[in-house]
Amino acid sequence: MSETVAAAQEAAHHKEFTIIVNAEQKTVDSAEVSYDEVVHLVYPTPPSPDTLFTVTYRNAKNPKEGSLVAGQSVEVKKAGTIFNVKPTGKS
Repeated sequence: MSETVAAAQEAAHHKEFTIIVNAEQKTVDSAEVSYDEVVHLVYPTPPSPDTLFTVTYRNAKNPKEGSLVAGQSVEVKKAGTIFNVKPTGKS
C-alpha cells in the first residue's frame, strides 16, 4: 500500500470535532470534551494559580446546554458546539 493511500485511510479514521471557544474555532479529537480541556484551549497558562473559571456551553449533543465545573465533561457535536470561558477569581 502506498504512503498516500495509508495516510488517506488514517485521516478517514481520525475523528475531529470543531468547537467554538470564546468566539474562536478550535479542533478537538474526541466527542467528549472536559472542563479542563476547554479552559486549557483558552488559557494554556492560567492568569494566576488561584483563578477559577466559569464554563458555559450550548448546541452540544447531550445535554444540549449548560455549564461545566472541574471534573465534568460534555458530548459535543461534530461541528458547532459553543463554549464561553470566563475567569472568575477565587472561590
